[in-house]
Amino acid sequence: MYLAMRTKFSPSATKTERARDDPRRKLMRAASEVFAELGYQAATVREICARAGHNVAAVNYHFGDKHGLYTEILKDEVLSHGETFPEKLVEQLPPEEALRVFIGNFFNHVANTDKPAWHTRVMMHEMAVPTQGLGAVVELVVRPKLVTLAGIVSRFLALPPTHPKTRLCVHSIMGQLVHYAHGRPTLALLWPDWKIDAAELEVIANHIADFSIAALKSVKKELAKAPARG
Repeated sequence: MYLAMRTKFSPSATKTERARDDPRRKLMRAASEVFAELGYQAATVREICARAGHNVAAVNYHFGDKHGLYTEILKDEVLSHGETFPEKLVEQLPPEEALRVFIGNFFNHVANTDKPAWHTRVMMHEMAVPTQGLGAVVELVVRPKLVTLAGIVSRFLALPPTHPKTRLCVHSIMGQLVHYAHGRPTLALLWPDWKIDAAELEVIANHIADFSIAALKSVKKELAKAPARG
């Protein structure tokens, strides 16, 4: 009984309970569900507050407006999962190996479940019907990944990250990744017998890496053949 009482009144348990009851956190949890289900445009402050058990003024008080709440959730999502992406490690590896790590990590954290991560579901809504929230998604979720990938491709091709050829190659690779991250419902209809589980995603990741590396090597050879320009 004493142990049970210690657990019940322990500082860590009390801290967890306070965080759970914090109005901001409750609103963010409720909003995450609503945004993922309905998308930014269709989500309403009234629905979010109803799920959180607060009145409609709570969102304005804590976040300014719906867009402020949306942005805050994205920031929280990035901070929660950003440390799992080995950007520093990727910068230190040879380009070919770095690309494999990048692709493998992308699938581990974006496309590795039947129920995609919150920001992945939001991205699906934004790609279908772009809204005011797209800018926040691009800046907080998409751009950091694109910058990392551009750095890898830049080193592979010995071109600046902003070079047009670097940009084209980056988007060719990202196109393959996004296809599997956001196209799962379509793939399920096209290939009903294709079970895309964790093991199959690893096969897909290796295929994309092999395919992309072969393409980059080909581009690099063509660049070497091209006459030098002033």
